[in-house]
Amino acid sequence: MRASNALLLDILTEMAFGDDPLDRIILIAIAEANVAAVASDPDLSCRYSTLGAPPPDEMRQPVSVSAVAAKTGMAFETIRRRIRQLAEKGLCEVDASGVRVPTRVVARVENDAALMEICGLTRALYLQLRNNGCLGELVDRSIPPFAGTPPVRTVVRLAFSHFLRMMAGLVRAIGDLTTALILLATLRENAEHTADLPSAVVSPGLMPDALKVPASTATIAAMLELSEATVGRRLTRLVREGRCLRRKGGVIVAAAYVQRPEIMALLEFNYTSLLRLFEPLRQPGILAAWEAERER
Repeated sequence: MRASNALLLDILTEMAFGDDPLDRIILIAIAEANVAAVASDPDLSCRYSTLGAPPPDEMRQPVSVSAVAAKTGMAFETIRRRIRQLAEKGLCEVDASGVRVPTRVVARVENDAALMEICGLTRALYLQLRNNGCLGELVDRSIPPFAGTPPVRTVVRLAFSHFLRMMAGLVRAIGDLTTALILLATLRENAEHTADLPSAVVSPGLMPDALKVPASTATIAAMLELSEATVGRRLTRLVREGRCLRRKGGVIVAAAYVQRPEIMALLEFNYTSLLRLFEPLRQPGILAAWEAERER
């Protein structure tokens, strides 16, 4: 969870569109729903797998506002208001059939750079988890490494699906999306000094409070592009509820909170979601290609 937590937050910061994390989550949810038919069809997924081959508008199925609200865990009125604002900025289109992110937005140069970065982060997460023995043996040695044009869009579609599953899981376990993002950012800062260490070296189980580096309000606010006032109010409530602890220099997420049943269930859900992210990359030889790079 410590490793994959970083991917979730990096996806938010790498996205080239949207003024804040909630807008970006909404755009990811819309875009992912628009190409669900492509992602579920092996032939179409292969046809539209590379950076230079975004699915055209006729392949993008509109999605309802209520479906976006359900997928993100946000209130319907919040989603409707934000989608209207995003449409005014030209980032999505709304009509009677629903909402979609058009190809002209998806294919922007700055978006290509973001997709390349997210693909690289997904690969790095896979290799980090493999180095830590977290995923078991996913690679089929009989499958040759993928050798064609990198299927960036295929990898990113799977990463976005994992991202949205985890956002929904976080809302269920924590209560609301903004608080969930603040807890994720706090956890990342608490454990960032151990990011390159094997999990077994850090601790045999959950990271104890004594090993965590406190996160300041300003650092969390900057990471999430939220106001310090908003983050400060949420952190005060989290401390009052016992979910976080005050320490010199900031706050830490309490180990006692991570041990609660709903959070432990979230850790299990994260593991299952990671398998759903990486397993589809086995048969095309993408994992084998990553493994070959790892061994070089």
